[in-house]
Amino acid sequence: MKPIALVLVSTMLAVTGCNKPADTPDPGAATPASSGKTPAPKPARPDAEADRVEVFARHLPAAGKADLDSDPVVVHFDRFTVTKASFDPEHLEGGTATIELDLTSIKTGSRERDKDLQTPPFVDAARFATITIDVANVKKHADTKYTADATVACNGVTKTYSVAFDVLTTTAGAVRIKGEQAFSRLDFAIGFDPAKDPTERIAAPLTIQWVLTLKKS
Repeated sequence: MKPIALVLVSTMLAVTGCNKPADTPDPGAATPASSGKTPAPKPARPDAEADRVEVFARHLPAAGKADLDSDPVVVHFDRFTVTKASFDPEHLEGGTATIELDLTSIKTGSRERDKDLQTPPFVDAARFATITIDVANVKKHADTKYTADATVACNGVTKTYSVAFDVLTTTAGAVRIKGEQAFSRLDFAIGFDPAKDPTERIAAPLTIQWVLTLKKS
């Protein structure tokens, strides 16, 4: 189901690994005087199991070059939508879903890198701004463990994958799932092939992780 969408996320993983510099205070700015009041509590950190779709990329070691301390580079999708979903929460077998991922919403912690990833030779977001995933053939294997076929259209290429996921919770009209899938960015013609270009430091294998709540439409 929607977890399959995660496979698409892979396209983002053609990351360069550049770090976003931290903001520095203006040295000429005055420091506000203490009011003597107790400072407001910091906002709580987001729930690690909140709905999310993220792709993880790593760099290849290169002789004479320092290893990058930014690994793994995490590509996060801010916007993703389930446009259609048909399933029985109590019996997911045979369920179907269509998920769309917004390539213009990716975040890696670096605005410069985000912009680079949305242009060739990575993903041509100007032409293919949406990744579409059609999920079908859902099968139960054991307890809360399932598999499904996900047909992904990304960057002008269409591929079908067999993906696995776990059901975390079930309600009358929705299911919450979690999964992880390995794949290659080269499946969608993203970036260069390290086997053909020795200067390419971005590893081809990527890993996508997701936690999603699917609601019947």
